[in-house]
Amino acid sequence: MIGGGSPPEMIAVQNSIINNVSVNTINSLNHDMSLTYVAAEKGIVLAPGFADDNNGEFAWIPFDCPEYIKCVLGSHKSDKRRCTKHFIELAQAAYKNSL
Repeated sequence: MIGGGSPPEMIAVQNSIINNVSVNTINSLNHDMSLTYVAAEKGIVLAPGFADDNNGEFAWIPFDCPEYIKCVLGSHKSDKRRCTKHFIELAQAAYKNSL
């Protein structure tokens, strides 16, 4: 399993797997490097769902666990465009309706 550079929630899940399953690990500096290892068939990576690049080169298999990773919407603080505000409102509504 490839890991490293992960937020605390991912580290908790990774550690749970490492502590409960006999698995070798490779430390990686970031997600891009982790995907390089995966592409080279050197291992698998546990990643948040939003990291799925949908390029068809990787198999993304859902992994159910109680931990959740905090996400934020980021925009430039001087971006006052109506379309940006509208997109944020739509994203927030979609998230609220999915709970």
